Amino acid sequence: MLKMNITFFIGNGFDINIGLATQYSKFYPYFIKNASDTNMIKAWIDGNEKLWSDLEEKLGQEISKIPEGELDKFYDDKDELDRLLIEYLEKEQEKYVFENPELIKQEFSKSMLNFYGELSVEDVASIKKTMEVYKDEDFEYSYITFNYTNVLDRIVGLYDGKATVIATHHNRISQIVHIHGTTDEEMILGVNDVEQIGNDLLKEEELFLDTFIKRRMNNSIGQRKTEKTIGIINKSHIVCIFGMSIGNTDKMWWEALIEWLVSSENNKLVIFWKGFEDALKKKLPSKMVRLNESIKRKVFDKGRGKYDESYYQKIKNRMMISYNSNIFSLPKIKDELSE
Repeated sequence: MLKMNITFFIGNGFDINIGLATQYSKFYPYFIKNASDTNMIKAWIDGNEKLWSDLEEKLGQEISKIPEGELDKFYDDKDELDRLLIEYLEKEQEKYVFENPELIKQEFSKSMLNFYGELSVEDVASIKKTMEVYKDEDFEYSYITFNYTNVLDRIVGLYDGKATVIATHHNRISQIVHIHGTTDEEMILGVNDVEQIGNDLLKEEELFLDTFIKRRMNNSIGQRKTEKTIGIINKSHIVCIFGMSIGNTDKMWWEALIEWLVSSENNKLVIFWKGFEDALKKKLPSKMVRLNESIKRKVFDKGRGKYDESYYQKIKNRMMISYNSNIFSLPKIKDELSE
């Protein structure tokens, strides 16, 4: 049976968008205050890291500072970091109370069905051309979330697992995959590959690799989330990226997306990008062209793998940028508390 498959990659920007203080910069003082004085990670970081990927990269680099014979101490200290992060995020996610479930559901449905509404005229036409092929088929939406929080799951739960019938299509949210786990189970915080580990001895330590490289951690705990997510990407016709930074510690997913784009001329990638507000105010054509090129180039360079420049030229027109979109403009925490 044919289906139109649309997949959303969801990053920390989704939680920030609804008012949760889930930025690394917000967690950092909590960790410094509550971690034990002897925690070696506490001495490695200084609060200048801006993103979660910056923290992960910093951990990979600072591994070289583990004193000889103190690897077990690092494991304990990393466990403390993970425990405090879970504790912090659990407090944050509890703040999002569904005072108006129908309003949340209405906005979420609108965002799914009209995700392309703020793209350029040319890009909207390209998206609609892909959708037209499947106009008489079911539309299936999947979510690959890189967040540990449960807010997305609770929102999807408002649909009671039923297909939502809109216009002439049956639109169904088919699945959510927490690729890095949740606050309840198997939370993963680590690096993308062995090259991001700044300790040559530990690059040969199998147990360490199984506890610090994301793909190996997923395999070690037996969840096969990597394979499942690759399968979801490969059957997708459109992939949307919302609230994610283009970081090194998730490089494997940029590589998977470039592979997917190369595989079919019908596949489209929509990148929701927050920033450049001042530069975009007057919408100068030359500025827009350069900004679009810089973001597309960044995605390609992170995920190019075996592909040379000629492939970038083949796929770049199927990479579409939506700046400061109103998508997922759900009620914020402060809005709900003031009602």
